[in-house]
Parts: sequence; structure tokens; C-alpha cells
Amino acid sequence: MPALKNPKHEKFAQACALNVPAAQAYRDSWDCSAESAERSGPRLSKNVEVMLRIEELRAKVAVKADKTFDMSKDKWLERLARIAASAEDVADFSAATGALREIGKGAGHYAPEKVETEGTLEIIIRKE
Repeated sequence: MPALKNPKHEKFAQACALNVPAAQAYRDSWDCSAESAERSGPRLSKNVEVMLRIEELRAKVAVKADKTFDMSKDKWLERLARIAASAEDVADFSAATGALREIGKGAGHYAPEKVETEGTLEIIIRKE
């Protein structure tokens, strides 16, 4: 996919691909208030063309990082496991917890779960 036609959208997508929050990326791309960026940034990040561009750029960043640091996902998880073990050995439980949290993210344990429910909801409003 080529760069987005709108230069501000492209700048926004590039920032989002580097994990800049959508509101901040919007504010960096447009001269606007914080409130406007809080509304418009997340909305623009849901635009199909922008989403596709962000994902494409993220994939390029990941490939470049893998080549630069020789860091595949498996190597990354192994390294985090060593960091967690070393931190536990020196009783730095905050660092160990942080490494274990990253391992959990990498293993998909923090992925949102889709829960489907059926039924009705009754709302009772009481005036007192």
C-alpha cells in the first residue's frame, strides 16, 4: 500500500505505527485542542484506509526490528524469562513482575475475550 494521499493522515498513521496514542498522534498532525484530539484521534484510527496503513507500517517496523536486533518473538520471550529469573534471584520482585507481565502479553494472556450473552436486561429507576 502506498503512502496515504492526505499527508496529515500519513503522518498520523506513522505515529500510530510507532505506538503513539491516537489522540497525541492527531494533535501532532493537526493544530488543534486537546479535547478535539481526544475525540478525533480515536475516530481517525478507525478509518479503514488509515487502519490498514498503520498495520502495514507496524509490520515493516517489526521486520526491521527483528533484523536489527535479531529478535524474533521466541527470542524475545526467552530473554524476558531470563530477566525474570535474574530479577527473582536478586529479590527485585518489581522487575520480575514486569518481565512476567511482558511474557504474558507476548503469549496472548492479556488479549481481550469475546463474551456473548443472551437474555434481557431490566433497569429499574427509583425516585427518592
